[in-house]
Amino acid sequence: MKKNTLSSLCFLAASLVISGSALAYSDPSTWRYDTGWKLKSQATANDGSGVYAGQHDPSSPVYVCRHSNLPGKAVNGKCYISYRGREYGTHNYKSLLTKFGNLVWDRRLHGPYVPGALPNNIRSNAVVGGNEGFDVFICKGKHGQHTVVGKFVRGHGCYYGQGGREFLLKVSDDNFSVLTDRASWSR
Repeated sequence: MKKNTLSSLCFLAASLVISGSALAYSDPSTWRYDTGWKLKSQATANDGSGVYAGQHDPSSPVYVCRHSNLPGKAVNGKCYISYRGREYGTHNYKSLLTKFGNLVWDRRLHGPYVPGALPNNIRSNAVVGGNEGFDVFICKGKHGQHTVVGKFVRGHGCYYGQGGREFLLKVSDDNFSVLTDRASWSR
């Protein structure tokens, strides 16, 4: 009897890994060795550096931030997030900080979008940016010449704020990236 139970448990574990149901998304809130989310006002040089996303304009770099459990862009000391059709900005936010440089911007999938492909798929090492009743992931794209950072919502795409409004880079357009974690250990 014990042998059958053990065999069943091993089969179940293997099935979860093969089917992709046991995904290992990277959640900065649970990192043990790296910094993760830290209030901007409390961050020190020992916490590492902010995650760079690009340029808002020639003199304003864009970094990853979070406010109200939603990821966004930090520009000129303010964090901008999008929610329910609008963009919100605040000086009270958390920055995503890392010491090891294992966070990189990658395509949402391992290859280009193919019409009819599952729009819910995302890399298994994508970085969780927050939660809206479900996990949202950190994404970035372009709005004109401006780099924007926002939230990837499965089946929709990359939502971001710009100029007081919320915009969407659709999954089918395949013109945005997600932040991924290339660390080989449990962060």
